[in-house]
Amino acid sequence: MEYGLKRNYVSSFRLIWQAMGTLSVAADAAYLLVGVVEFALGATPLSLFLGVIGYLFIMNTGYQFSKHVNSAGSYYTFAGKGLGGIVGTFQAWNMAFYGILGYGSFGFLGLASFITLIDPKYSGALFWVPIAFVAALISFLFTYRGIKISTDYQIAGGVIEVLVLIIGSLIIIINAGKLNTLYVFTLKYVSGYSQLIFSMIYSTTLYFGTTVSITALGEEAREPEKNIKRALLATTILAGLTLIFVSYAFTIGWGPANMESFFHSQDPGVILFKRYSYILYIALILVTINSFMGYNISVSNADSRIFYSFARDGILFLPNRVAKIHERYRTPHIAALIIFILSFLIAIFFGLRYGPVAGGLLMLLINSYAAYTEHIVASIALPFLTHRRGEFKLIQHVVIPVIGMAILLIIMISTLITPEPYPENFAVYFGVSWIPISGLLTFIEYKIHPGKVKKAAQFTIEEIEGK
Repeated sequence: MEYGLKRNYVSSFRLIWQAMGTLSVAADAAYLLVGVVEFALGATPLSLFLGVIGYLFIMNTGYQFSKHVNSAGSYYTFAGKGLGGIVGTFQAWNMAFYGILGYGSFGFLGLASFITLIDPKYSGALFWVPIAFVAALISFLFTYRGIKISTDYQIAGGVIEVLVLIIGSLIIIINAGKLNTLYVFTLKYVSGYSQLIFSMIYSTTLYFGTTVSITALGEEAREPEKNIKRALLATTILAGLTLIFVSYAFTIGWGPANMESFFHSQDPGVILFKRYSYILYIALILVTINSFMGYNISVSNADSRIFYSFARDGILFLPNRVAKIHERYRTPHIAALIIFILSFLIAIFFGLRYGPVAGGLLMLLINSYAAYTEHIVASIALPFLTHRRGEFKLIQHVVIPVIGMAILLIIMISTLITPEPYPENFAVYFGVSWIPISGLLTFIEYKIHPGKVKKAAQFTIEEIEGK
């Protein structure tokens, strides 16, 4: 097989900003944070804090795997190398679902929602559908042209984005004076544990995609065994601290007891910034639009490489052509095109059915279960791989992954025990149902071409280079 993706090209610094693009802190503050507020209310900073702590345990799986397995397949290859091709194929069906819904929901509908909510006069489909299409098209073009131009964009925009958020949040906190309180890190302003746990569907999802967006570049990274680990840790800490700080400022600025109105307001973060500085208001609008685009580009980069690896292995009934690499730009351009089309069409369906705001949040809720399953499967695979290689360590390969899995299972089970009313309950049941559907699709695929399924998810750069 001719090796296609460009080796030893992406530095740890570029990996960090590729992941920061996926995390898209300004876009999170403008859109996904509203999903956290819906349930956590005045305890939103606590939910964000618990989300990043939980994600550090969850992230450990990708961190540990990156020492041994580096591939464009990311968690798909992690599962296959640990538990075999059948489990790898099951993982692929979950990841395909998660990748496409996550991309279209936050990236397309989130951006469309933010722009149209700035002025409700322009909230109709006539306005938000073209916005979603342009966002999808631009991200595809960046992926088509290559990882360098994509990460150049992420670095320039990301640094400005973080600075604007920190400066604006500082101004809000300083002006709040004696209203500052640490009670927002307690249950004082939320109605019980169940609401807080449900909010963690979104507060944990804020960080999801970090590991995948970095590990999917494993075949292109410089010294991936070292640099991927560094990038994972640095990104999670940087983004986590920024989001907790911003959520604290927003909660204090709005009033912890008034956060229900924050959820019902249109672009509440923008309203807060405008209250204190018109310059910051304009700056926040610009960096938030940039942040959504940064997310789109990063996710397009990662998903295109993951789908490329699926097609390279001949699974998910994808034609071989999807694994083609652009001769000049060395990018999986066919895979990127397929993701662009599928994600856009699904996003438009949900946006027209529920509206871009609710439709996007519902898609995120649906895809969270596939995302959680992806991490759980990889965590189960980790000790099997390290044991076979004689590098097994109880704490890193069993204890921490079990804690991460427990966090995810608690969140998943809690949402089933105490479901929200329609349409959130529909999203929960649809999301959970995809897990057995993935199993059924894997079984069907195994019956059709067992050889491909058994050999799936085995390609790593370490084996190509004889390490």
